[in-house]
Amino acid sequence: MAYDEHSIRVMSADEIEQRFDWLRLENLAKEHRLPVDWVRRGFEACWRLGIEPDYFIDRYIFKRDVPLVPEFEVVFREIVNENRYRDRMRF
Repeated sequence: MAYDEHSIRVMSADEIEQRFDWLRLENLAKEHRLPVDWVRRGFEACWRLGIEPDYFIDRYIFKRDVPLVPEFEVVFREIVNENRYRDRMRF
């Protein structure tokens, strides 16, 4: 397959943010003055469960009335504990 000028697509800022979760989570953290690591853990919990990060965003950042996913709480706590363990093991 040959690439040419038709292979290049310029995305809008919104398209970029929707496509790249790392940018989306950093923007959310900055906009809502939240720790980036906390937002990243929320996204990670969603990824592990196979659900969209919109669940975390709506329920925990925007505080919308979204039905609770109990598995999310368990996985989120596991991620927090994993990070604590990793931080202790660093010299």
